[in-house]
Amino acid sequence: MKIFLIIFDTLRKDHTGETYGNNWIKTPNFDKFAKDSIVFDKAYPESLATIQVRRAIHTGIRTFPFNHKKPALRTDDIVKILGWDPIPPHQTHLAEYLKKDLYITSFITSTYHQFKPNMNFHLGFDQWNWIRGHENDKFRARLRRGNFELNRKVKEHICKHLGGRMRQSSILKKYFSNVQDRKEKNDYFPAQTFKQAIEFIRDTKDSKKVLCVIDEFDPHEPWDPPKKYLNLYVDKNYNGKKVIQPVYSANLDYITNEELKYMRACYAGEVSMCDYWFGYFIKELKNMELYEDSLIILISDHGHSIGEHNATGKIPMFLYPELVDIPFTIKPPGGLTGPKRIKKSYVYNHDILPTIFGFLGNDKLDTFEGIDLSLFHKEGDQEIENRDYITCGFSVYTLYKDDHYALITSNDRSDQKLFDLAKDPEWNDNIAKDNSDICNELFEIINKDAKGELHLGIKSRLEDLKDWYGQKKFSDN
Repeated sequence: MKIFLIIFDTLRKDHTGETYGNNWIKTPNFDKFAKDSIVFDKAYPESLATIQVRRAIHTGIRTFPFNHKKPALRTDDIVKILGWDPIPPHQTHLAEYLKKDLYITSFITSTYHQFKPNMNFHLGFDQWNWIRGHENDKFRARLRRGNFELNRKVKEHICKHLGGRMRQSSILKKYFSNVQDRKEKNDYFPAQTFKQAIEFIRDTKDSKKVLCVIDEFDPHEPWDPPKKYLNLYVDKNYNGKKVIQPVYSANLDYITNEELKYMRACYAGEVSMCDYWFGYFIKELKNMELYEDSLIILISDHGHSIGEHNATGKIPMFLYPELVDIPFTIKPPGGLTGPKRIKKSYVYNHDILPTIFGFLGNDKLDTFEGIDLSLFHKEGDQEIENRDYITCGFSVYTLYKDDHYALITSNDRSDQKLFDLAKDPEWNDNIAKDNSDICNELFEIINKDAKGELHLGIKSRLEDLKDWYGQKKFSDN
């Protein structure tokens, strides 16, 4: 059996076309794929952000609550966020497990954080390819045409208002330098990633046991899609700043309403571009007559706030649906007689490895902390472990969610937001102050999931977060 695991970064569930109820985002290929797949309606990361999610995917082990120690290695070039650590040397990787079953394995990714020094994500793979140049990747030192041209280009793409310009320009200077040789659609990152994957698949077409992990950083910001996709969503009369890079901010003072609408259109365009290249990949599999009998898993790591709840970015205090709800679909080998929706059980990203074991007919290892989702495909009366809640950690904040309540809490409990989902499905009315008993009950479940080792952080860390994201009085809202 051939296995293809496809990860998109920052792909919001509510922007994944008709599959998840969106009637304005154009994602025909995601939608068509879902019709052959098991679709999970309640899928969540067990922790955020980029590296935390992927470490859990590659190992089947929860990274939450980030209580492991960093190895004694230099980590100068690694983002200083709790849990943003390499895969520990004693943990076995996805590829290492599959190699024991004589699989040929490849890891093709443009998610550049994974190939920073000492991160270890490539270990065990027979082939690994880094697609360079996303965001702040240290790929190109400067624009060949000089600083004047670079500054002019950056100025076109930062907000009219002063707030946040420095953060936007620092990323865009690197980004525009990295993509300076891009000329046509095949030069965009998803094109490079999926074309490289197809090359590997052609090389191994005659091998029955193949694993290909395809990890595309788009639609991560900067949101800079080709005009073909941007024009699907942008206001044709808009003549303001072409804002493609959000500021990670707990208020919207830095951006006008028109700029925010443009930025949202850019994100939608990125999603449609990703959908196109995913469709190209699926079409190539079908042309090689590999699609039907392959196990194909499609998932995102997290979403992104684009003005909802007065925020932009991926911010620990804002563990709302726009950030934590993720698309997750699995096409079983042999296909289905139509889509199958799993509406009851909550599922996680670290369920992927035990699920692959399940489809292979291998026993789940005691090391794995996820569950085998292949049981949702199999016929019969086998017992399926249904979760009725999730906990998700991000820095020193944690989300608890079930079908009745959602609690966003700092791990020292000084900052809490509780929502009654039946009365308030949009998560707008914080009822924590009048329901301390419910907050206490749900926090005990969080602490249980953390095995009593919840990372409390320090008061200065909480204040630093509020300072950095521009909302010192966050807990008063």
